[in-house]
Amino acid sequence: MGEFNSHISNIVEFEHQVGFIWDIDGVVANSPHEYAWRITAKRWGIKDFTSEFYMKWVASRPRYEGGHNILDKYGVYHKFNADTEAKKRQLLERFCTEKNALIQQLIAERKFDVFHDAVKLILEAKSRGIKQAAVSASKNAKPMLLNIDTYEILKHLDKQYDFIIPGTTLYSLFDVDVCGKQLEGGKLGIFKFAANELTRKSPSITQFVVFEDAPMGVKAAKLADMFAIGIMRIGGKEDFRDTGADILVHSLDDISYDELKHRVIEIIKQRR
Repeated sequence: MGEFNSHISNIVEFEHQVGFIWDIDGVVANSPHEYAWRITAKRWGIKDFTSEFYMKWVASRPRYEGGHNILDKYGVYHKFNADTEAKKRQLLERFCTEKNALIQQLIAERKFDVFHDAVKLILEAKSRGIKQAAVSASKNAKPMLLNIDTYEILKHLDKQYDFIIPGTTLYSLFDVDVCGKQLEGGKLGIFKFAANELTRKSPSITQFVVFEDAPMGVKAAKLADMFAIGIMRIGGKEDFRDTGADILVHSLDDISYDELKHRVIEIIKQRR
């Protein structure tokens, strides 16, 4: 990452030099990915698919990688006598296609929740001029964001924003879309691509804050030399113990925009 200048404490400099990168699934929206994987797994004879397994082996991974981990670690390849790579690919294709059809149906039916704590911070950052990227390993994240009416959410929030009008989707609040791109390096590649796109939009951006709920995603952010905010939607500090997260919260309501800005600046000063 580049260096902040000596006047980083100035609000204008901070807003111009920092970009936010949001993992969509699990941070911004309680996407039906885990539910779709669980239902599909159950149909294939897997009865003990857990949230812990999902977070460790499926979350933040591309569809086929997550699907392979399920079929491999639950012995489904063996059960269906998939003893060659060709047979495994065929089985994996069927499994992932079935799961994807289900999640598309769930998204179309709006059977998912939105995390208002994340939306509030996205809105506040937008109002301050922060450039923001939406990232996800899933191609279904964009349709989900397009299905979220920010104007309706605003009715339930304390603060109003005049740039939100009826019909404003959550997707429109992001400056960069990196959802479902197959990039080398998995989540690390996604974060780096998002950073490059944010910098292309605004060359003054030299630092990046990543919002993640998956320990693997936090590790990827740190490998990219970015600030990592771990949101413990599932599990606790022990799950993030070796991730290197700069800040850990159970909810983004636990930290205001101004407090987040202050803590990032303090971390930068400590690193000098």
